[in-house]
Amino acid sequence: MKDRKIQLRERLGNVLRSILTPIGKGVWKVLVFLYKYPLLMNIVLSFVLAVVLEVLGRQTFPLSTLGFMTEKTSIFLYSMFIIFFSYSIVFIVRHRVYIYAIITLLWGMVGFVNFMMLSSRNTPFTYVDITLMKAVLPVITNYYSIVEIVMMAVGILAALLFIVCGYMYLPTEEKFTKSRWMKNIGLFAFIVVAFAGTTFYGLKNDMITTKIHNIRLAYSDYGTPYCFSVTALKTGISTPSNYSEKHIKKILKKSDDGIKKLEKKETNKKQTPNIIFVQLESHFDITQVKNVKFNKDPLEHFHYYMRNYSSGHTMMPSYGAGTANTEFEIMTQMNLDVFGAAEYPYKTVLQENTCESFLTDLKEEGYATHAIHNNSAAFYDRDLVFANIGYDSFQTKETMDIKEWTENGWAKDKVLTKQIINCLDSTEEQDAIYTISVQGHGDYPTTEIVENPVIFVEDGIEEGTDLYRKYTYYANQVDQMDDFVDDLVQALAKRDEPTILVMYGDHLPSLDIEDEDLTYGEKYWTSYFIWDNIGLPKQDGNIEAYQLASEIMNRVGIHTGIFTRFHQTQKKSKSYIKDLTNLQYDTFYGKNYLWDQNNPYEATDITFGVKDLKVSKIYESEDSVFITGKNFTSYAKVLVEGNKVNTTFHNDHMIEISKEDIQDGDTFEVDIISKAPRTLRRSPKYVFKLNSQK
Repeated sequence: MKDRKIQLRERLGNVLRSILTPIGKGVWKVLVFLYKYPLLMNIVLSFVLAVVLEVLGRQTFPLSTLGFMTEKTSIFLYSMFIIFFSYSIVFIVRHRVYIYAIITLLWGMVGFVNFMMLSSRNTPFTYVDITLMKAVLPVITNYYSIVEIVMMAVGILAALLFIVCGYMYLPTEEKFTKSRWMKNIGLFAFIVVAFAGTTFYGLKNDMITTKIHNIRLAYSDYGTPYCFSVTALKTGISTPSNYSEKHIKKILKKSDDGIKKLEKKETNKKQTPNIIFVQLESHFDITQVKNVKFNKDPLEHFHYYMRNYSSGHTMMPSYGAGTANTEFEIMTQMNLDVFGAAEYPYKTVLQENTCESFLTDLKEEGYATHAIHNNSAAFYDRDLVFANIGYDSFQTKETMDIKEWTENGWAKDKVLTKQIINCLDSTEEQDAIYTISVQGHGDYPTTEIVENPVIFVEDGIEEGTDLYRKYTYYANQVDQMDDFVDDLVQALAKRDEPTILVMYGDHLPSLDIEDEDLTYGEKYWTSYFIWDNIGLPKQDGNIEAYQLASEIMNRVGIHTGIFTRFHQTQKKSKSYIKDLTNLQYDTFYGKNYLWDQNNPYEATDITFGVKDLKVSKIYESEDSVFITGKNFTSYAKVLVEGNKVNTTFHNDHMIEISKEDIQDGDTFEVDIISKAPRTLRRSPKYVFKLNSQK
């Protein structure tokens, strides 16, 4: 039997060699031939790579690679030209083989990573994702398995090894003669000019664009090479043609004059209630998907508050992803459309700059400002950025004792009610709170991981399909989020403290929903309601995300802040968007004429969590030291003489360390440390005494 297996393997090996060897030899002969003619080789490689990148990237797009090539031939050819242009450096270097290998490797990595990201979160790979890598690492296990992460790490190491070894050992060209060098320089210059001219022509005639509102749709329309390139090259806000100090002052005067007229019409006195925004992750009215019916309403409470309080739809800047950009628009009251393609201002302008936000406006009115997010502090660099837009405190999952998680690994939103109440209790003054939920986050599983689902599809989607399981998972998360919505409203109502609560979804989920699938026909719209206990009249309507904060403040007579006053008075102006662009440009890229060239906003000394870490007693066993106190979380670590030691979390009142890690008389403290890693909160220092319980 063993001999037969060996013979079978040998025969199979011979068959494969007989097939593959000629193919390999043929491919090698073609490459050797093409290498003699770099121009031809660049064209062939560009075509092959362009096809491969589209095959990898179009797994979830309605337009297939062949359809893209035939229906949008000019765009496909331009994608080829981008790759061809990147290869053109081979004309002026001696390390031709190395350059061919490196450029092919880099484009191949773009295609592979794009494939992986589309498979896991249904969002294409952009240059911005490279800058977000540090923030993504703490939650990467929510998207990929350990095996996939290890494989990616091995692939990266192999690529780095190849880059180093390739430069050392791959063959180089002989030294160019003067005539050949001049010829190659001329050819390279011609390609540069041709590429620049083609790009200018394409932009002028709207064949291509730098204004990308939805990166996923853009990848479908314009292809992977173009979209990845434009996200790397197009960032920031272009200088408005009429930008000047005189024009900025003119815009400010129009706003001031408008506020004076507005204040004359107001009959009610200014009110300063607590103002709470709750941004619900991937939340939208799933009952508005055409022809899909559920066994019960998963948004029962949300619908109740929409019927009885001010409500409508909010136009969001993204679809399927982009939580941080929804936050940016609402907090800063700026229009993201005029920024770079697929740009995240959290990763660009807000890294170093401070700016006005509705939080800084309310701070001028005496408010304390709090951010809350039941996810990692470092995700999208919120732990750094929030100090630049006016937050006094930031509650994150590291500072929360979270006990319930979704089947997909995200914290459930019910924990947020307590966090909001804690913020309200932590100050004597009024509070402005911005809460960012996470429970509805994708990726939505195609396996049945929800046991005994409360919500299920009765009609419209075939049972047992991947889409059916995705909808089942999502609907059950939304149902639980809906319970949180009601719990929060009831908790606020019991406080009998003047309060406005604004609740809305940050964007639609990544469930392949298009305009034609919705009863209201707008996939960028999510539902909102405004609950209050101060007697505000019900005023329904649709609104842009960057107008929402100014609208809330307008309803209670608060007109503080340049952007707030501008939105409250200029929304009907013919130059509204152009003037808003000027204000945004002046804030981040101009000369700060808004503030007489002296930005008045300073980064806050932000604190993480609103409750102090306290140690009350220490108990010893034969092997361990048990530290009891208050407000511990699973991210609590004990530092002995400044050195972090292994810490076991039991509950919010007890943690444990090994007796070997601490000695009599040692100074210790308890820190909350994020995965970034960064110390978010720190207890006072304590001195350890043996037999402390005595």
